[in-house]
Amino acid sequence: MQDANICTHCQLAENPDASFWVKCDSCPQWVHVKCIPLKRIHYSNLVSSGDLTYPSSTKEIRSYRCSKHKEDEYLTVSAFVIRKGKRQRNVENAEDIHVNKRYNFRNNQVIDYIALNEGEAKREKMKHPHKDSFMNCFEKWQNNSNIMSAADFTAKFDDIKEPYKISDPLNSGVYVPKMETHDGFLTVHDITEIIGENYRVDVMDVQTQMNESWTLGSWNEYFTNTEPDNRDRIRNVISLEVSNIEALELERPTVVRQNDLVDRIWSFDKRLGQNDKKKKEEDDPRPKVKKYILMSVKDAYTDFHLDFAGTSVYYNVISGRKNFLLFPPTQLNIEKYVEWSLEEHQNSVFLGDVLQDGIAMELNAGDLFMIPAGYIHAVYTPVDSLVFGGNFLTIRDLQTHLKIVEIERLTKVPKRFTFPKFNQVMGKLCEFLVLNKINATGYDTDGDLITKTTDAAIQSLYVYLTKPEVKYRPLNFTSRKQLAKALADLIS
Repeated sequence: MQDANICTHCQLAENPDASFWVKCDSCPQWVHVKCIPLKRIHYSNLVSSGDLTYPSSTKEIRSYRCSKHKEDEYLTVSAFVIRKGKRQRNVENAEDIHVNKRYNFRNNQVIDYIALNEGEAKREKMKHPHKDSFMNCFEKWQNNSNIMSAADFTAKFDDIKEPYKISDPLNSGVYVPKMETHDGFLTVHDITEIIGENYRVDVMDVQTQMNESWTLGSWNEYFTNTEPDNRDRIRNVISLEVSNIEALELERPTVVRQNDLVDRIWSFDKRLGQNDKKKKEEDDPRPKVKKYILMSVKDAYTDFHLDFAGTSVYYNVISGRKNFLLFPPTQLNIEKYVEWSLEEHQNSVFLGDVLQDGIAMELNAGDLFMIPAGYIHAVYTPVDSLVFGGNFLTIRDLQTHLKIVEIERLTKVPKRFTFPKFNQVMGKLCEFLVLNKINATGYDTDGDLITKTTDAAIQSLYVYLTKPEVKYRPLNFTSRKQLAKALADLIS
């Protein structure tokens, strides 16, 4: 098999005359841009071929398919072209061309040169520099006692503050369909066939912790059909959301469905009947965070992070193995996390060495893991693994959710990495609480949701709702100010 790091044109891993590489859009193969025959570069017929030169930067390249593939074997340049050494804009056609973010590029060097501590050190391309620190920390905090039955976990859900492994996941309500091939286990190949090989996925480069945009077919080629020794990099998919893909037939644990705040309040509107509510939800679909597929190869590592809005997480390992290192959202830990997040040389610091009260747990195929809100965690993958999981907000952790959202603002988390429509969820919750908590016997729906909402939580909601940066248009009140006043009146 051709080494994915060897250019198929010049057969070299390093070429001083080639300034940058491009990765095939449909497989893991990298090539030097300047090694590709000029006649195979397509410029959207903007100028005659005699005027063209090679692209001089990655910004001018939209996509590429290598010679292994029969269709579209071209470099495609976006609305910018090169002519006689100068970049010119095709104004006439610029609005007709959609330019995606271009992630599939790297410099000529195979080894990353990243500043570590005082100087620059070479990183091994197949090993994250924090792996050894992670394993040492994992051993220090290893926990084999946080295990609970599905029935007990459901009964005690409102009081649970630590991560737990479910001892009998088959009784939890979580469901992953059996397949006719591969010993009955769902595989990356199956998922690719169901969703479609042209579906776009974000692929994380473990060394840089940055995302690239791949097709699912390209990812399947890398994960399923490329031997570990021939993989050019260690990569990870942790954000393939599949809530609307019914053909996958995935089901969340019962306790998640019972406590998912979005499910319980999203369609609430006093003015609407059931048919109108259904139509309204079609026009304004709820946030898509329920079901994710995570696909990680051996030695994949995800550095410390908080799930958006500090959501709780369910995590069902379909195949493979995972190591989790988690720390609770104590004041000290949150302060250290914020400090680390704002650190210019974040990659040089292993956060686990300064956090307290850790919990380290190993998960194997079939295990179901439940993580409560706000836990700061990192994940290491010892073997190729496939996981079904998801995120959910709860009344139990409302104050933690609001606290983490403020931390996201302080640490300048990009909007696309935050909980989608969070302001709408909180606004709808405020309306739900006000309109249902009429009097002691006035609950018309979800009475337990009302009783579980403490005065402290309502006060936190009020503070959040009245922030200038929070945008929400009430459904049942004339203004956000009127809604906030009604919410404040609920506090006894």
